[in-house]
This record gives sequence, structure tokens and C-alpha cells, in this order.
Amino acid sequence: MAEGEDNNTIFYAADVAQVRDIHPEYGVTSVPSALHFEKGVLRNIVKGCHQPEQFNAIFDKPAVLVSANGEKKVQKNVTVYTTPTCTWCNVVKRHFQEHGVRYREVDVSRDQKAAEEMVRRSGQQGVPQTDINGEIIVGFDKTRINSLLGIN
Repeated sequence: MAEGEDNNTIFYAADVAQVRDIHPEYGVTSVPSALHFEKGVLRNIVKGCHQPEQFNAIFDKPAVLVSANGEKKVQKNVTVYTTPTCTWCNVVKRHFQEHGVRYREVDVSRDQKAAEEMVRRSGQQGVPQTDINGEIIVGFDKTRINSLLGIN
């Protein structure tokens, strides 16, 4: 256990070779993964975390993006609908991590209601699908994602 910078955040490490029930209990399909709990409820999972800035993507503090010219702005709400075997899902998540974009990931292979809602909203079954403040992007459309998020 190690406390975070604000002294309100506590980090735990679980060795999945020793804690075998974490996989089915929390839907962990790859390691390393960072799980964010709030008041005992799982709020978000960020898969493939290796760099410290990637872990910041799971916390609910307002995200502030800084553009190339130094302009600061509050980040838009971003949700990525994925499946564990989707290569392009990993590409879009890596893109967000590289640019410090916080996002919520929804694994539609494990959440039937979310899958149905995704199809209802977009008319498409393919993943990844990204919701940026209500704008749906099917696939990894880097130009549109960057435009909506103000990434240069």
C-alpha cells in the first residue's frame, strides 16, 4: 500500500498469480490493470498501465488538458466501448494515454446492456466506439477524435 500525493488516495498491488479471484470478480482480462474504486464500488478499469501518467486516467478529479500554446481547458467526458480481443481498442486507449486523456472503458463483451445501448446510439456493433460528450465515433478516427478533444 502507498498513499497518493493528495493523501486521500490509497494504492494496493495485487499479484494475480496469488489473488486468483480478482479476474472473474472484477473483469480483469489483462495485466497490468489499474482498478479505481470509490466508496467500495468499481468505477473504472484502465488496462495496460505502465507509466505513472496512465494511472491518472482513472481518477475523477477534473482533467485539464494543456495545448501546445499553453492554453488550459477542462477535458470532455470520454467513454470507450471495447472488447478484450480488439486491436483497435488498444490503439485508441494508447492514443488517449499518450495525450493524457482520461476515459472510462466499457467492455461490451461483459456488459450486455452497455452493448445494446452502444448499438442503439450508433447503429453499429463494431468496436472501438468512443463517446466524446455525446458524439459517437466508430473505429479509430484519429482526426475526428483529436478535433473533438482539441489535441494538436
